[in-house]
Amino acid sequence: MAGIGVAFGFLSVGCTADETKESRKPATPTFSPPSPVPSQETPSGSVETAPKLPDGTSLAEVANAQGNREVDLKGGVHRGPLGIIVSCQGKGTVNVTFAPSGLSFPLNCVEGQVNTTYNQIELKHERTSASVSVQAPSTVRWAMSVGQ
Repeated sequence: MAGIGVAFGFLSVGCTADETKESRKPATPTFSPPSPVPSQETPSGSVETAPKLPDGTSLAEVANAQGNREVDLKGGVHRGPLGIIVSCQGKGTVNVTFAPSGLSFPLNCVEGQVNTTYNQIELKHERTSASVSVQAPSTVRWAMSVGQ
């Protein structure tokens, strides 16, 4: 069974109340201390299925992917927490970006081991159009779930 590396981080982004819809610019994320999240039972080869979100409803899932991909969040996103959990296996780094905020985070991947990270962003405004982009070398297999 491959080892499991899990890292948890929480991020908050949003716009101030004075901003109009047209003038919103990406906010600088603020980091808050990690909160306990239920541990994930991750069997060997877990990139073959999308990882389970600790809470919320899934908006998008990707399993056993390689290379770059942009995943549209159909119907957009609502105010409140948005969680992104990514697992990877293989040698290289996966970079995940949430649009429209531009918030991004890396996940270092290791050959023969599945690494998982969970990040949560607090959205201050509803977004009718949103997506998550993953950039990954061809040497890495990855899986992801996004939810609210």
